[in-house]
Amino acid sequence: MKSAIGPRLAVVLPAVAAVLALTAGSALAAPAWVATPTPDQVPDGVPFNNVFRAVTARTGTDAWAVGTFERANDDDGSAILAEHWDGTAWTALPTPNVVRFNENLNAVSASAANDVWAVGSTNMTGFAHTDPITAHYDGQAWSLVPVPATTGGSKSILFGVANLGGGNVWAVGRSEANRALIEHWNGSAWTIIAAPVPTVPAGNTFVGTTLTGISARSANDIWAVGYTQGAQGTNANKFTLTMHWNGSAWTVVPSPNPAIATPAGTTQVLNSVVSISANDAWAVGGTSDISGFQPPRPIAMHWNGTTWSLTTLPNIGNGGIASVTANSPTSVWAVGGPGDPGTVLHWNGTAWAQDTTVPTGPAGSTTLRGITAVPGSASELWSVGNTVSADGNNRAFAMHRS
Repeated sequence: MKSAIGPRLAVVLPAVAAVLALTAGSALAAPAWVATPTPDQVPDGVPFNNVFRAVTARTGTDAWAVGTFERANDDDGSAILAEHWDGTAWTALPTPNVVRFNENLNAVSASAANDVWAVGSTNMTGFAHTDPITAHYDGQAWSLVPVPATTGGSKSILFGVANLGGGNVWAVGRSEANRALIEHWNGSAWTIIAAPVPTVPAGNTFVGTTLTGISARSANDIWAVGYTQGAQGTNANKFTLTMHWNGSAWTVVPSPNPAIATPAGTTQVLNSVVSISANDAWAVGGTSDISGFQPPRPIAMHWNGTTWSLTTLPNIGNGGIASVTANSPTSVWAVGGPGDPGTVLHWNGTAWAQDTTVPTGPAGSTTLRGITAVPGSASELWSVGNTVSADGNNRAFAMHRS
């Protein structure tokens, strides 16, 4: 028997080894990003600008991407773009449109298939002043939900939203008074929650605050990020801003700035935040100065439960980071910056590196604006933004990593 089996093994083993090597190589190779078709809105058959600004995923078969598209009739301005992923394809759903007003969505968050919130801004066509807007999907249709008015002369807008479910939703942005705007949905109505006023570095006069992103891990552990504005002579400065909600009040938490404004005119802002645990959160953004000698540079900072600290990023050229998400403490992802393909960065628990598996946009130069991890997945993600087509218009863009 041994003599009969021996020759067979001698023949079969090389083939088995080749298969095993191929399987091992496939398993070890990093999953690549794949562009997925998205149906642009084409009112009156004209393909005007379509832009995704944010994405959220509840499961592998339930994700939303939101933004804006231009209507063919100038009186209608821009309208809400909302598309849903069902595990197979993206579908554009009907959205409310106010005639002679622009509607734009900047962020989206879902707690259930019938509980999706998105926030942004609205303004009369031809007018610069903006007001906050919130939209809700109840499993059947999108509808606009009123928000409290603020007073002042600044543009008011909502940039971030976090939906904890059970009628507990938070939205952040800027009020007409040029102050951080924090709104809470209790299941029946939106109310404005008081936001603390941060201090500015010596030599600066406080001007205002804006919150651009929010991440809620639980009802008593929520982070919001943005920037504080200061004036230094005739120059305007911006400094990173982080706030935390502990279940009863918002407080300002000190955050580092890569370069305090010397000379004056430095911009240091945070655009997005993700909370992984009580002692693990990430905030991203960018910095630049008015001199032109220092190009825009990305920022990534980490919360260890006690302090925020800056981390080293690879050289990705000019531009800041728009959005951040995480599959786990050792798999954090961030996107941003124009280019083709767009920029994707990955934290492996030790260092940041640029992901080179990003596809080229189907229409042209790609800008990635939002990213989200699929909850419970070790590596599944969505990122969205837009590409510029040959006719100069934007096309909505989505890519998937599984």
